[in-house]
Amino acid sequence: MSVFEPKTVLTLLKHSTAVSPLEKNTFDKKWRTGVSRKRVSTWNEARSHMNNPHPHFQLQWESEIVEYVQFLWEKTRTWSKRGKPNKLGVNVPLLGPRFMPPSYLHIQKWSGGGAIETKIQYLKPLNIVHPFYYPQLAWCPRCRSNEDTTWEGWTSKGP
Repeated sequence: MSVFEPKTVLTLLKHSTAVSPLEKNTFDKKWRTGVSRKRVSTWNEARSHMNNPHPHFQLQWESEIVEYVQFLWEKTRTWSKRGKPNKLGVNVPLLGPRFMPPSYLHIQKWSGGGAIETKIQYLKPLNIVHPFYYPQLAWCPRCRSNEDTTWEGWTSKGP
């Protein structure tokens, strides 16, 4: 289990070796665009017909996690079948596959955390099933071959 606080993870990633000095200036903007436009808005549209859709703050938190996992995947994936996976730097936070929301204790203990928002108490944990955590997902379940099996990406319908 990993406590996932988006602002903290974003700051740690930005100052890690996984983000090149040239990317540091645009990293925040690219991250926010991926979260709000690419994920939250798409998920809200896909769920607009539902009677009880997820609350917006839950979708926002989940999309931050998906963006984090996608970032790790892009940094470590191999682009050829024979290639070895890239390694993450030692200062890159490795969290998951079960993500827990921050509790009141976490927010109280962080300096400059500000006021405690009650909505964090209603966030639900999230389990991510992704080849970054489970490489066996890229194998065929019948023959166990990984020759023609590739990971296509996330579902557009959201969690």
